[in-house]
Amino acid sequence: MDEAYEALLALILDEGLDPGTPLRIDTIAKDWGVSPTPLREALAKLEHTGLVQRVPHRGYTVAPLLDDRGFRELMAARLLIEPYSARQACEVDAAATTRVLAEHHREMTAAADQQETDDFRVYLQADSAFHAAIAEAAGNRFLSAAIDPLGAHIQRFRRFTGGRITDTEEALAEHSAVLRAFEEGDAAACEAAMRKHLQGVAHRSFGHGVADPA
Repeated sequence: MDEAYEALLALILDEGLDPGTPLRIDTIAKDWGVSPTPLREALAKLEHTGLVQRVPHRGYTVAPLLDDRGFRELMAARLLIEPYSARQACEVDAAATTRVLAEHHREMTAAADQQETDDFRVYLQADSAFHAAIAEAAGNRFLSAAIDPLGAHIQRFRRFTGGRITDTEEALAEHSAVLRAFEEGDAAACEAAMRKHLQGVAHRSFGHGVADPA
């Protein structure tokens, strides 16, 4: 199911499928040469994330994009989860997490330098991977599972509703601050740097921050 889930997720994110696009299990299974069963299970999992929805008498379709209110709610959820995850990941193994984050940061920086192509897929994937690596390093499988759909929604929102991404300089600087905190093994600084980054994303998206639920 994991392979089918990842393939369907890539289809939704990379192809920019319009909301309401049908995701017919039999058709996809035939096109991909796979069994319908893992596709059915993967679509049920994607429905739980809110990226697809099941419509009576129509089956699964691509869900609508997040509106501003939905994005605010998503950022509030991230503020609940990610600063805590950053502290935990630092306490578990700061050195190992630093190595992974440094690689994703290099990928983001290189992709940002190529943005004149207006293809932000690599940049956004590296951004999501940076955050996902912290959640995974925290050692809590439930936190890690929660980050997966949050990151996917952000990719989709920013790629297909925000136009050109113009905050790469700010985002890279904020990620650098998170990375430095991990390099120093300072758990409290990791938590604070992640919170500041997420507040920065919210401010650049809405013109003001999102209230920290904590």
